[in-house]
Amino acid sequence: MKTFFVNVRDFGATGDGKTDDTLALCKAIKAAPSPGGIVFFPPGHYLTETIMPKAHQTLLGYSAFGYRCWPFAEQGGTVLSPFAPSQTRLLDVSGQAGIRLSGLTLNGRNLGEKLCGVYSSHDAGEEQHIVIDGCSITQFSGSGAVFNNTKGWSLRHSIFMANQMDGLDAAVASGGSIIDCMFSFNSRHGLSLNQSTSVTGCRIEQNKQGGVDINPRDSQHLQFTGNLFCSEFGPSIEISEGNVSAIVITGNTFRNSGRDTAGDPTRDCHVRFEGMQGLVFTGNALHILWCDNPSYGMVLRNLKDSVIAHNSLFKGAMKELIRDLGGHVNTVIENNPGSLKDPQDLDS
Repeated sequence: MKTFFVNVRDFGATGDGKTDDTLALCKAIKAAPSPGGIVFFPPGHYLTETIMPKAHQTLLGYSAFGYRCWPFAEQGGTVLSPFAPSQTRLLDVSGQAGIRLSGLTLNGRNLGEKLCGVYSSHDAGEEQHIVIDGCSITQFSGSGAVFNNTKGWSLRHSIFMANQMDGLDAAVASGGSIIDCMFSFNSRHGLSLNQSTSVTGCRIEQNKQGGVDINPRDSQHLQFTGNLFCSEFGPSIEISEGNVSAIVITGNTFRNSGRDTAGDPTRDCHVRFEGMQGLVFTGNALHILWCDNPSYGMVLRNLKDSVIAHNSLFKGAMKELIRDLGGHVNTVIENNPGSLKDPQDLDS
């Protein structure tokens, strides 16, 4: 009878946070069948060099991680960390389809240079259906996850925190779904995105260069719905000059964006939209709470066939609700009521 469930401890993994468990983990992955195999990691701290799951396998742990602003993400029950600082990635799912990572805490320990937690590359143009569900990916010297030419992926109920580059770098990926995740305290952006991706019900906060950066080269068909953006060190969503089209942003809350932008009038704002076409930005709330940033609610320039309407900016900026730099073609900007915040108003 084929065994679909294997336990890494049965192959010699110690999970003691000191031993190199690479060989044992590789043996377990090899022993688990594909498709349908489950590789189980009991609670423990597993140090490993780069491991590569097989197609249609699940790496399953016991989550038990928490969320703290300081000193960042509490450890989970099942923790995987890189063994060697010379590694470039912890898990490599390149070229594989149907892989699910569930209940794992990936902690990079800030080792190495540009070392990422999960790496995927797929040049065939086919959907991979990679799923990260209920995981914490934190403290990597690179990005938490890097999807390079990856198509078809999903992030659910996970935390991407305190990574030294992006929480998620999907700047050349497509076909993604991001639901109920947190992207916090990353040193570059919470998310870098390209096309055909939806972001729903997420908390995106205190990322050092801004919340969401959208690749200006041929990005399209992105949707942001029901998210909270909070205290970003830059715009919460930023689209600069380029070839970007058909972006829908609705029902989100933006607060306290544009921190530490040195008064740069293009970035000291909740959102920045420049040089794009087919943007829909409606039904959002932009607000300042217990601080004095940003100076501007929105920065707009060179929009085509776009709608900026029916957004609320209650105490939405310090200087100007909408900094409209003009150059628009066939674009509606209307019914965006709001008020500036009084510098003496310390409590909203």
